[in-house]
Amino acid sequence: MGERKLDGSMVMVIGGSSGIGLACAEAARDAGASVVIAGRSPEKLGRAKAQIGADVRTLVADVTDEASVRDLFGRVERVDHLLVAAAETAAVGVVEAEETDVRPTLDIRVWGGFFAAKHAAPAMHGGSITFMSGTSSHRPYPGAAMVAASGGAIEAFARALALELAPIRVNTICAGFVDTPLLDAYYGDERDEAVRELTARLPVGRIGTPEDIADGAMFLMGNGFVTGTVLHIDGGKLLV
Repeated sequence: MGERKLDGSMVMVIGGSSGIGLACAEAARDAGASVVIAGRSPEKLGRAKAQIGADVRTLVADVTDEASVRDLFGRVERVDHLLVAAAETAAVGVVEAEETDVRPTLDIRVWGGFFAAKHAAPAMHGGSITFMSGTSSHRPYPGAAMVAASGGAIEAFARALALELAPIRVNTICAGFVDTPLLDAYYGDERDEAVRELTARLPVGRIGTPEDIADGAMFLMGNGFVTGTVLHIDGGKLLV
């Protein structure tokens, strides 16, 4: 990355054991930060630690459980930058959906973001909190109503927190279609066809990588003059 703007800082990534969160944790480590990754699966955390390096700390936590999140922040001395990357998407229409189908989409992103911010803020003195949303919040499509709602809610929440928690900076990354396990889970057997269609439509001629999003996350952590914003990293998805 060249200049190591995060030297000496402590970065926590919730949902950091795979996909975008893992790429962000790795980028933060490369930028000079001490890194803690948190997630629900000890097995996935173990694999992430093996990939990033032994100097990365892993902690088991369930972002939808406030007691678990409270305990998570009680196990660290300080947090300079927090990224909440945990997410789940439910591809189901509202009429056909059962509550159990769609509740995790809201619980993980919205309530998880609330619990994380609530219990991180007392451990922070400046620094930043970064949330994740997606392009369906701005250009929704059938079957993604609750996904759109969760992203729109976290973007509004972040703008409010940028005022309430100042001088902590609070921002959101609105990610486009990114090649992660979440994309696989969303499209299932239709994944390859969906990727071909998206690649043909996007101005950049490809879908995103976790590293594309990590570059944006490092910018938001390192630039002390950015708060209350939504950073779109979508390959031009909102244009087509």
